[in-house]
Amino acid sequence: MNNVANKLNQCYASVRSKTNFKPQIALVLGSGLGDYADSIQVESVLPYGEIEGFPQSTVEGHKGQFVFGYIEKIPVIIMQGR
Repeated sequence: MNNVANKLNQCYASVRSKTNFKPQIALVLGSGLGDYADSIQVESVLPYGEIEGFPQSTVEGHKGQFVFGYIEKIPVIIMQGR
């Protein structure tokens, strides 16, 4: 396996070790939309810094975390900050 695939598998394993939440949809929030994640039914939050091998958010004001929750009854994961 190449280095990129190894890093991806490492990040995936780290996230799976911290939550068993199974989203059906993933959202990446762009500039000005970060607060949308605060309006959903939040189940858990995982800061990027707690994910082994995952890059840290470097943009000031970006929260740098994954938000797991529900929009209506649909399980989602939201990338809040880059």
